[in-house]
Amino acid sequence: MRISDLLDKNSVDRLPSLPDKAAVINHLVDLVARSGCLKDKEEFRRAVLAREAQDSTGFGEGIAIPHAKSDGVARPGLAALLVASGVDFAAFDGQKVQLFFMIASPQHASDEHIDVLARLSALLMDDACRTRLKQAQSSEELLRLIDEAETAQSVQDAQAQEQAAAQQSASAVQAAVGDDDGYDLVAVTACPAGLSHTYMAAEALEQKARELGIKIKVEADGAAGNRNRLLPEDIAHAKAVIVAADRAVEMDRFIGKPMVRVGVGEGVHHPAQLIERALSAKCPVYQAGGMLETSSVPMRLYRHLMSGLTYLLPVAATAGILSAAARLDVIKDSSTGLFLDTIGYSLGTLLFPILSAFIAFSIAGRTALVAGFTGGVMADMSGAGVVGALLNGFIGGGAAFVLTKLAVRFLKGHDAMFALLVYPLLGATVTTLFAQFVTSLPAAFVDNWLEDFLLTASRAELMIIGAVLAGMMAADMGGPCNKIAYATGVLLLADCLPENGPGSLVMAAVMAGGMVPPLAAALAAGLLGRHYFTKDERVQAPAAALKGLMFITEGVLPYLVAKRMRLACIVGSAVAGAVSMGSHCGLCAPHGGIFIVPLAENPWLYLLALAVGTLCGALCFVLLRRQLRHAQKKAKLKAAAATPAAPN
Repeated sequence: MRISDLLDKNSVDRLPSLPDKAAVINHLVDLVARSGCLKDKEEFRRAVLAREAQDSTGFGEGIAIPHAKSDGVARPGLAALLVASGVDFAAFDGQKVQLFFMIASPQHASDEHIDVLARLSALLMDDACRTRLKQAQSSEELLRLIDEAETAQSVQDAQAQEQAAAQQSASAVQAAVGDDDGYDLVAVTACPAGLSHTYMAAEALEQKARELGIKIKVEADGAAGNRNRLLPEDIAHAKAVIVAADRAVEMDRFIGKPMVRVGVGEGVHHPAQLIERALSAKCPVYQAGGMLETSSVPMRLYRHLMSGLTYLLPVAATAGILSAAARLDVIKDSSTGLFLDTIGYSLGTLLFPILSAFIAFSIAGRTALVAGFTGGVMADMSGAGVVGALLNGFIGGGAAFVLTKLAVRFLKGHDAMFALLVYPLLGATVTTLFAQFVTSLPAAFVDNWLEDFLLTASRAELMIIGAVLAGMMAADMGGPCNKIAYATGVLLLADCLPENGPGSLVMAAVMAGGMVPPLAAALAAGLLGRHYFTKDERVQAPAAALKGLMFITEGVLPYLVAKRMRLACIVGSAVAGAVSMGSHCGLCAPHGGIFIVPLAENPWLYLLALAVGTLCGALCFVLLRRQLRHAQKKAKLKAAAATPAAPN
């Protein structure tokens, strides 16, 4: 299969300009859909946006490859877009991006199409190829240049394979006489989706190693599994290891080897520096518990917190729903109600240990789990609440990390025997001491202050808090504001479960903020302002409403044709959040949308809050769409007036 087989001619386009990143992604999703490879365009769009929220796919050098694996993809697809004037895509180098490729991959990708995507990633690493593609004057020329570049690359690959075969033969001869030193470096590349970043990083490392005369073997741990898998003898003979990965890879095989650990983006952009660091005499030796390097300490802490929340969410949802169901009038005095309440309460006691343990696990791996669990237990016992659990999770992870580093230094590589007993025991001891004498008192003070403030706040104060958090949910759709607001709701909810404490009020406002935007857009497009919306937008209104009811905020994305449309989302969400908190509505779970409203505190008032916020948001949508329509008509009239009349 060739790239041209995967890249339908209807999915290639060239435009003079596009306003922003959102417009590029929406246009690319539409291009992918033209090939007929999608069974649910909106589900794929959400997956792409979720991937972008993790990290920009703008590689620099004017190239971006947004991509995602999704159940909304029926078969592999590819789209290409050239925007002549460039678009600010939050690229790595801060420059505008002109050339975009969007990859649509099913959840279970075939090896054949992964090979094609890997070949595309390799092509885009070539400076001359990128330059030619950016200079294309039409979509037809762009498609032709891609095909020509792939043909040339195929010839080079064949020559490289012949050279590799010759080298393997020579290596076999050398091995027979005992003169084979193996690879200078081995490396692993991996990204969450396992598509473009994985193979571009591998290609960059291999190219730079060839230029420097260094022998390297790179394992691309992509969507189709490990390609070019490292063998034990490869690792044993290598002088050092480079791991460029944004997700978990098999690490225990590298214990005792000098290692550089970075994100996959570093492998794409700075291969020379990584090779230099790996071969440096100062390169640290990897032992269990090493941390992944990131660009900044705040980002590192943020990722560890998100790791803890990932494991906390399903337990919190289950504990909250079971406990809320047990309090329903129809079963609360029965044996069934008692059983559900017991299970919910028991799960609720695990929330702090789970949060702390998996924050610690994110920092230092398995050696930190016991320390993390201990920190959560200490937070529960001392009344330090979720604040104490957070602090103790970071302390437990840090303690385990330091202990493993000390063991590496003083035990001379014999620290593996300590992993089962000594690391957990020392980690738990250190965490207990810190929790008892350092964190418990201030954490309990802050946690109690937050609870008291929410319990005693006036209606106006509660409405302001609800408006701010709910508005943040709609501000950037998966960006920092959205994640901070959601994390706040989840953590405060976990602080009060399995009861309906003040944290449930915050969670209700946050969920309302996420439900309202698609509901408001659906109401505006389907009823209040139909003539201001396109036919496709009117047709999508029922689906958007359903997604809103299910707390899928991304259902509003097809209606955000201009940045000003976000204002309608923010206004509607803020109103809903304010009414929800002002009415003392509480939710028992961090997800579920309309399905958990029957278990809510003051459910009818919560539905009223959703309705009021939806109506306000819909009216704002209509007003902003009307202004946008008038501005477009005015621009067309101005352009027509400026065009000289054709001579008779």
